[in-house]
Order: sequence, then C-alpha cells, then structure tokens
Amino acid sequence: MAGIDIVGLGDSLTYGYPYGPESSWLALAAKVTGAVVVNKGVNGETTQEMLQRFEEDVLELNPRAVIVLGGTNDAWAKTDVAKVEAQVREMIEGASRAGILPVVALPPPLCPKDPDIPLFFLEEMEKLLEAYRQAYRRLAHSHHLPLLDFYTALLEPETRWGKVEYFIDGAHPNRRGYQVMAEVALPFFRKLKESRG
Repeated sequence: MAGIDIVGLGDSLTYGYPYGPESSWLALAAKVTGAVVVNKGVNGETTQEMLQRFEEDVLELNPRAVIVLGGTNDAWAKTDVAKVEAQVREMIEGASRAGILPVVALPPPLCPKDPDIPLFFLEEMEKLLEAYRQAYRRLAHSHHLPLLDFYTALLEPETRWGKVEYFIDGAHPNRRGYQVMAEVALPFFRKLKESRG
C-alpha cells in the first residue's frame, strides 16, 4: 500500500469504540485535511501487543507518520511504568530507523461515569496512566517528536477526571469526545499535509 500519510496505532481509543473506525478521531481529522490514514486500533490492546504487530501494521505499510496511542489497557492490567515506556520507546526507535515520523499521544483521562467500576479502581488506574503520560512526555522531548495531548483536551481541571459530557463510559469518548480528539490532532495533520506539498 503506497501513499499513506498516517497510521494510527492504538487500542479502542484509536479504533473509535463503540462506533467504529469511521467515527474515530483519526477519520474525523482525515476528513477535514484529506490526509490518507489507516486505522490500526485494536480494542483491548496493550502497548506490548501493539509492539508485537508493529512491523506488520506500521513498518510494512511505510506511512509518513505513525501516531502511537496506548496505555489505558496497560493501566487496567497494572503494567509497570518502565515496561510501558520501554515498549513505546522501541516503537519510536523502530519507526525512526525506517524513516517514519513517530508521534506520541497522551491517553485521555478516565471518567467516573460507569457505576459498575469502583472509584478506587479508577483512581489506581489514573495514577498509573499519569505516570505513563509523564514517560511519554519525556520520550517525545528527548527524541524531539510531536506530542498529541488528548489528556488536557478532555480533562475537567477541577476534578482531574474526564469531562462527563465527552465520555460514554469510564474510558471511552462519545462522539463529541472523539471530535475534540480530532481537533487536537488537526494541526499535526495539516502540517504533515503541507510538508507533502
């Protein structure tokens, strides 16, 4: 497959759950900019699983850029921060070696909207997620990479949780939330399109 601008590598937050890829932030930003995108979001995946399919889903497609968005399922599984950081670093370095621009994305906040998930569990997850975000910020800074901040855009600053109006459950954005994520991604999409000429 030739002429791909961006591969979105991630979990359900890239896939566009529960609506499907056509409603994802990736598709919404592509529609505005005309960028050619491939959605490689797989529901429920961890950064380790993304790394395992990195060659097939990113390197073999040879896009101009890859946006890596992961960590929410790692936090659910209580995966160590150093392990997640190492896996994302490996993806960054693998893309760079192949001449593909890696882009780091910060996972959105969680939202205490689902009565079936105990608040203390979400609090534990959010602590881990914040540690992952700090690691991602360091990686982006040290490798001089673009950073897409989906966290701040969906955050209610007073509560430090996701804005209720942007979420369908404890972790997944609703259509409005995906639109906000698309708006975060748009400047990068536009810049990439302009550089292609």
